[in-house]
Parts: sequence; C-alpha cells; structure tokens
Amino acid sequence: MKHFIAKLFVLFMMAAASLTMTTANMETDAQAATSKGQKVVNYAKKYVGNKYKYGGTSLTKGADCSGFTMAVYKKFGKKLPHSSSAQRRVGKKVSGGIKKAKPGDLICYSGHVAIYMGKNKIVHASNKAKYPKGGIKVSNNAKYKKILAVRRLV
Repeated sequence: MKHFIAKLFVLFMMAAASLTMTTANMETDAQAATSKGQKVVNYAKKYVGNKYKYGGTSLTKGADCSGFTMAVYKKFGKKLPHSSSAQRRVGKKVSGGIKKAKPGDLICYSGHVAIYMGKNKIVHASNKAKYPKGGIKVSNNAKYKKILAVRRLV
C-alpha cells in the first residue's frame, strides 16, 4: 500500500509540475509578444517634447508624423515609407481595429499616423505649435478622429 501511495504522489507531483510549466510558458510567450511593441512605445516616448518639422525625420531636430514613426521603427529594423497614407499598407492589418490594437501598432488616420501606447493613448508628431500642444507628444484619445487602419509591425 505504501508503494502505491508513493507512486500516486509522484504522478500527482509530475502533473502539477507540467501544469505549472505550461502556464509559465504561456505567460512568457504573451510577455514576449507584448514586450516588442512596448519597447517601440518606450523608445518613442523618449522623444516627447521635441519639435515638429514638416518633412522631418529626426527624432531630435524635428519630424512630421510619418517621419516620426519611420525614425522610431528604423531603430527596430523596420523600413517605413515617409507618407502617412503609404504607412497604412505596411505590416499586418489588425482585424477589429482599435479594440484589438496593442502597444506599438500604427494608428492610421486621414493625413496622419501615430503609435499606439495602449489604454486609448498615442504618441505622435502633431503640429508646429509649441509642446505640449504640438511637437512629439502623447495624446490621451486615440479616437480623436476617424481611424482608417491599425497596422502591426512587431
């Protein structure tokens, strides 16, 4: 009887260990997928407060909206066109739009593009007004105008 109980105990422990490892792997996979986009967001946020410059692609000397996203994603090995409308076609379409957007996704509007931060926030290069009204800034309403596409690059 003791031998049977010992075997049963070993089987129970193996099952528990297997379940724990599966759960840990799922969490690690989810963190890895999220962390790529979050790294993009964290990098982009470093330039908040810098100026807007039409046609610009410099994160420090000035960028327009597509120049900003282009320069940010260049750091992560992604080559983007310097046009908000052309950026609507890069990466993969996110079915479900903003409801399914993850940090790092491009949020595409008519004539504008931004990087989604999560929780309905975006980081983007806005206009020539002084920061915080313009320049590279964070906005708290990703749906401030009609969203035409959400694109995933990482």
